[in-house]
Amino acid sequence: MTGVNKIDEHFREALLATVPCAVFIVDIQNTIIFWNKSAEELTQYTADEIVGSTCDMLRVNICTHQDPAVRKTFCPLLSGESGGEVECELRKKDGTIVPIMRKGRPVYDDKGVLIGAIEAFIDVSLIKKARNEIRILKHEIAKMGQYGDLIGSSKQMRRLYEMIGTIAKTDASVVIGGETGTGKEVIARTLHAESNRSESIFLAVNCGALPETLLEAELFGHKRGAFTGAVNDRAGCFETASGGTLFLDEIGEMSISSQVKLLRVLQENEITRVGDTLPRSVDVRIIAASNKDLGDLIKTGQFREDLYYRLRVVGLVVPPLRERKEDIQDLVSHFITQFNKKYNKHIEGCSPKAMDLLLHHRWPGNVRELEHAVEHAFVVSTGKEKVITIASLPPELSHQKEGVISEKHAPKMAVDEKTQIQNALKEADGNKSQTARILGITRAGLYKKMRRLDL
Repeated sequence: MTGVNKIDEHFREALLATVPCAVFIVDIQNTIIFWNKSAEELTQYTADEIVGSTCDMLRVNICTHQDPAVRKTFCPLLSGESGGEVECELRKKDGTIVPIMRKGRPVYDDKGVLIGAIEAFIDVSLIKKARNEIRILKHEIAKMGQYGDLIGSSKQMRRLYEMIGTIAKTDASVVIGGETGTGKEVIARTLHAESNRSESIFLAVNCGALPETLLEAELFGHKRGAFTGAVNDRAGCFETASGGTLFLDEIGEMSISSQVKLLRVLQENEITRVGDTLPRSVDVRIIAASNKDLGDLIKTGQFREDLYYRLRVVGLVVPPLRERKEDIQDLVSHFITQFNKKYNKHIEGCSPKAMDLLLHHRWPGNVRELEHAVEHAFVVSTGKEKVITIASLPPELSHQKEGVISEKHAPKMAVDEKTQIQNALKEADGNKSQTARILGITRAGLYKKMRRLDL
C-alpha cells in the first residue's frame, strides 16, 4: 500500500477517469464532487452539468424507493457500510432507462469520520439481453425435442419443459410423479442444473432402499455411539447438500415416523443428528419423487397430508412412454448416439420393422426399458451391422406384438436398400428428416447410407 499512498492527486484523478465503468464521488452532504468520463457516456450528463448537484438527479430506482430501509441498505452515506453489488435501474438524461450493476463504498478520514462515498455503475443491458436470448434459445431448443438431458418433442414433454423453465429459478419444493422408468431423477437434475443452486451439490437419496433407522441417519446424520456401528460423528445428506438440492426419490416409502422428522426440517430449516441434541441450520431445496399416488397414500394413512402440502409447492407429472409414442424415434436416435460412443460401434439407425416393433410396444418399463432394449441390440450385434434389427432386440418385445414377423424368418423383400431409400425420399418429397423418420434411422445415418449407395 506504500506505493499507492505516494500516488499524487493527479494520478488518482486520472485513474478514476480511465476505469471502464462510471465512477463518481459524493461528499457528506451527498453532493457530487467528481464525475468521470465513463459516467458521462453512461448517463449523458457531462461533469459540468452534474458536479455540484446531489445524486438524486440520477434517479436510480433503489435510491428513490418508498421504503426508507431499502434506501438505507444500499446507500453508503446512510448506512456507513460498503453495499454489495446490486442490480438496479438508472434513468438517463434523455429519459431512457438502463439496467446497471451498482456498488458503493463509504470513505472515512484518518480519524474515522465519514466524509463521503464513492460509487460505481456498470451498464448490464447487454448481459440482460444475453440472458433473455439464452432463455428464448432454451425455449426454442425445447420445441425441437430436447431440454437438458430430457428428450421428446411431444405436446406433453413441451408442456413439461415450460413448467421446468418457469419453476427452476425458484427455491420452491417440487414433487415429481410418474411411473417407474419415466425419468423422474433426470427431471430433478434438470431442475437443479437450471436453478440458482446449480454450482452447488445435487444429492439423490432413495427413501425406499434403506430401513427406517438407517434412512434417518442417512438424511440427518448421527452422533458417535448413537447406534451400533456409529464409530464417528457423521453429517447427513441435509448438511452435505446445504446450498444445493436434495432429491428424495420414492418418498412414498418413507415411514410415518421419518415423515414427522422431515416435516420439522422443512418447517424449521434445521436438522438434529441422530443421538444429538444440537440443532443445525441447513439451506436445501427439496425435490421429491414417487411412483405411487401420494394422494392415495394420504387416504390410507400411509402419508402425512401436512408433509404432502409442504413438499408439493409445485407438482410435476411425467407422462408414461405409451402416452407419448411420437417421442420414441427421438429417444432411439439419442440412445444410438450414446451407445455408439460407449461400445465404439457405428449403428446408423433402426430397420423399418424394428422401429415398427418399438412403436407398437406398450413399454411398461417406460424410457428405462427402451434404453435397455437399444443397449441390448448394441451388445448382441456384430461390428458389421449398420442397423438395429428385430433379431437384435430383446426377444420379449417381439412376443408382445401380434402380427410382427421376425426379420429372420420373413420373406425376402422385393425391393433392395437403395430402392427403399428412394421410395422413402419420394414419399417425403425429398425432406431428409422426414425420410429418416420413415426409415426409422437417424438423419446422420440416412446421409451415410446415401453416400454409400451413391444417392
